[in-house]
Amino acid sequence: MQLRRAVPSRLDLIHRVTLQNRTETDDGHGGFDETWSTVQARIAGRIVPLSGRDLERARQIDPRAEYAVHLRYWRQHNDDLDGGRARVIWHDDGAIGDRTLEIVAPPIEAEHRVALVLTCRELR
Repeated sequence: MQLRRAVPSRLDLIHRVTLQNRTETDDGHGGFDETWSTVQARIAGRIVPLSGRDLERARQIDPRAEYAVHLRYWRQHNDDLDGGRARVIWHDDGAIGDRTLEIVAPPIEAEHRVALVLTCRELR
């Protein structure tokens, strides 16, 4: 019986992603302007469509959850990439082009100080 690895190896991180954080600034008229700042650009990651039990668990957090994004651990991610105020740009070199994924839950450490998993949905 072969067990599935929880942490992707270097070869498994086959996608390029950019991590962005949302900032809101007062517009002076009682509202705010939304801007996106890049946290890290074109880093290695792995985008996996959720299915089965993983999909059901993710949909308990957010019914629109579709993807799991695997990244190497970086201490700042836990602060910068909280659900609802961050996004992932998936640089898909295929026919579709870049895709935007909204992070719907705080990052989860798949393995302590080694790997993070972000639950995301695609913005259409």
